[in-house]
Amino acid sequence: MRRRRVRIGLISFAMGATALPVWVGHASSIQQDRSEIVRQQASVKAVCGSCHNLEMVDSAPRSYDAWIETVQAMVDRGATGTDEQFSDVLDYLHHTVTTINVNAAEPGELTIVLDVPDSVARAIVARRAARAFTDLADLKSVRGSDPARLDEKARLIFFR
Repeated sequence: MRRRRVRIGLISFAMGATALPVWVGHASSIQQDRSEIVRQQASVKAVCGSCHNLEMVDSAPRSYDAWIETVQAMVDRGATGTDEQFSDVLDYLHHTVTTINVNAAEPGELTIVLDVPDSVARAIVARRAARAFTDLADLKSVRGSDPARLDEKARLIFFR
């Protein structure tokens, strides 16, 4: 992920490969707890709900950079919310509807998007260095991966 600064109204987020975004500070925890997801969904509804429903958001996976551009475009068109709500929206999008190329993504991104421990993300990187992944079954063969969880994320995972 390249270093980039995004300005959302008066809110400014700094992003880069060396420091994960502030709204993903809990990335070392494997799964978000239910209350966090509920809070994030409420923020998505509050910030995005005047024009979109949660189903529409969930049905439109895209890259993380594309989500940032989308949120910026929403702000440019008048979307409003608190700093915490925008953080929740971007965190929710990052965890639930961000696409990922497992043959190119950095370990931190694998951890967040695939919802895997750091050790599994490192194993994915080590395995792809020897031989690129070709499909979901190939990815599921990584020791420590959760095949059911990967099935849930299948529509977000690419191998190019």
